[in-house]
Amino acid sequence: MFLRVHYSILLLAWLLFFNIQNNFAQKKNLATNSESLDTFDIKDGSFLLPQAQSKWKFTQAFSVYYVVPPKDWTLDIIKAPFFTYSCKLALPAAFNLQASFSTILVSNRISVGPFWNYSINKFHFAVGYQVAFNYGYLGQFGFHTELTGWEQQPSLTAAYSFGKTAVILRGDLYYTTALDVSEGGNVIPANKNFLNGYSVTASYDQRLYKNRVMSLGLKINYLRYHIMAWPALPVNSYRYVVPEFQLGLNF
Repeated sequence: MFLRVHYSILLLAWLLFFNIQNNFAQKKNLATNSESLDTFDIKDGSFLLPQAQSKWKFTQAFSVYYVVPPKDWTLDIIKAPFFTYSCKLALPAAFNLQASFSTILVSNRISVGPFWNYSINKFHFAVGYQVAFNYGYLGQFGFHTELTGWEQQPSLTAAYSFGKTAVILRGDLYYTTALDVSEGGNVIPANKNFLNGYSVTASYDQRLYKNRVMSLGLKINYLRYHIMAWPALPVNSYRYVVPEFQLGLNF
């Protein structure tokens, strides 16, 4: 509980800082160049903002995640950030198809699925459903583990756009439908269907330059298994709070 409060306070501090910074930059721009007109709208540049877009529009983003593992998971082999490439293709009727690939080399996750978006004034909402495939292989530090798993990932997203900035809140549920683990050539029995856990992510979007948007996020996971540590900890009976700090850029 303390961790949740602590990271929530930290995220609020981030949001306050970047709002102040953005407002200051806008006032300075108006004061020094009153004849120029800044037409930038966060809805045109944000990747995370749930909204209907022009049909067949393709957008991409790259993110770096830094995970704070629980003490029970603290091993040198998992103290590393991991990287995510995300993309989405706008479809008719306010739908889009989203996909992402996350990796730290020894652990990899691919997810893909449709989202339906709805906006009213400056409020934006989305309902999504993705299928994820996890693959991990660890052959160092005395390990010889290979893991494959499938998960279902429904999600809900709500956001508010301020014009130049946006705040996004997303919740995800992770349900594992298949899990195969091999340790040194021996198959480890595992439950084929179980609720892995859930996560809540709060993100703040702001223009970095031109139409490029930077995203800062804090994700709180409550999971039995996290992609970062799964190959090192293939058997786990408890759920843990796993915070993630996220930094992203659309391109």
